Amino acid sequence: MDGTQLPELKTALPGPNSQAWVSRLANTECPAITARRARRESETGVPQDPIVWAEAKGANVKDVDGNVFVDLTGAFAVSGPGHRQDAVVEALQSQSSRLIHAMGDVYPSDIKIEFCERLAQVTPAGLNKSILGMSGADAITAALKTAAIYTGKPGVIAFTGGYHGLSYGALSVTAYRNSFREPFLQQLNPHVRFVPYPDPYRPPFGMEQARDSHSDEDVRDAVLAHIRSMLSHPASGAEGIGAIIVEPIQGRGGEVVPPEGFLAGLREICDAHGLVLIFDEIFTGFGRTGALFACEHEGVTPDILCLGKAMGGGVPLSAAVGTDEVMDGWGNSSGESIHTSTFLGNPLSCAMGLAAINEIVEGGWSEHANSFGATMRDDLDALRDHPNVGDIRGRGMMIGIDLVVDKTTREPNGALALSLMAKMRNLGFLILPSGSHGNVVALSPPFGLTMPQWEAGLNALKSCMTE
Repeated sequence: MDGTQLPELKTALPGPNSQAWVSRLANTECPAITARRARRESETGVPQDPIVWAEAKGANVKDVDGNVFVDLTGAFAVSGPGHRQDAVVEALQSQSSRLIHAMGDVYPSDIKIEFCERLAQVTPAGLNKSILGMSGADAITAALKTAAIYTGKPGVIAFTGGYHGLSYGALSVTAYRNSFREPFLQQLNPHVRFVPYPDPYRPPFGMEQARDSHSDEDVRDAVLAHIRSMLSHPASGAEGIGAIIVEPIQGRGGEVVPPEGFLAGLREICDAHGLVLIFDEIFTGFGRTGALFACEHEGVTPDILCLGKAMGGGVPLSAAVGTDEVMDGWGNSSGESIHTSTFLGNPLSCAMGLAAINEIVEGGWSEHANSFGATMRDDLDALRDHPNVGDIRGRGMMIGIDLVVDKTTREPNGALALSLMAKMRNLGFLILPSGSHGNVVALSPPFGLTMPQWEAGLNALKSCMTE
């Protein structure tokens, strides 16, 4: 399949083969996953029948009915340069011919060592030591454990709208939706304190009541002042805080870009109070925002950088990369490792990850994402006058279209976002809703998306919005 071709629909969507496969899936998959489609359809009236993928290449996906789609999601931003990237596939094939599995922390593979060395080379200066995992949530858990070991404090400051994963460690600092946390509250870290994320479009602390009188800098400063007060006030109850975790740009929370200077302000606060600063760049890392890492836009380096998604080239691979000082808080091993896993540094994953990193860095994909993303945002400005488009924001090839019921009230319009997802799919383009209200159209396509593919997708989006 040509990874640059335009949509080619052969059957009504979803097609009969997709329907048959989904019926089979419903017999074996836990309804915790499958039932969400029925729940969404019940809530919004928008059909949620999925397509079933069979093949992918570049920016294209083919389903089991033979339909070809243009993927504007990057498969949750995992596909950086593109699906089934040649160098990554070659690395998989080469590695599989000599070593598929090693023994993690006992007998590591040579390719794991090469991967960790390369990771230390490309991450911001000072981040030298890694803990590898298989998912973004693994990296978050490793970072939280490291912060607790280093500071001796269990508390964490996290942000509303933040999404860090759904394992217990990651879920404890996730405030994406209450329904994600409520069934498990008794098993989550009780020492996490949530503060508002500095969202310029929906500002916190009652500032939305007179939002036109507040600048982006006012929003930033209000959040930073709130955190400083929490940490310095003698009766705030924040005496056990040892870390701050934040997404430099919120991903699943709605592609929210904080005001410039916010990350620098967090760095200053952590330095002043002896806290570990953790950046979750699982979504934004490796070129997505037009820089190799989003924190580089402000020139701010965290104590721990969490990475995943695009880093693995399509396979499960993540890392928490920290400074020598913070990582050395674990001390030298005196027996069995107290944080490890069977597949720690799996050779296949490390080989593909090494190839993916080299492709992104040496291929100049960060710079491409910066320029192509600017073109995308310029083109999307044509939608700003639409009565249901409240905001268009983003960096690089990470863009969100905030849909509202009314521009004045800015009430989120999640039903419209789901409707657009279905309509765009039926025209051959894959998009996703994001945001706590599901009202943000999220665009995070593979970096190799061609201009004809983008122009066709843009025209489809304009048509659907007009309809």
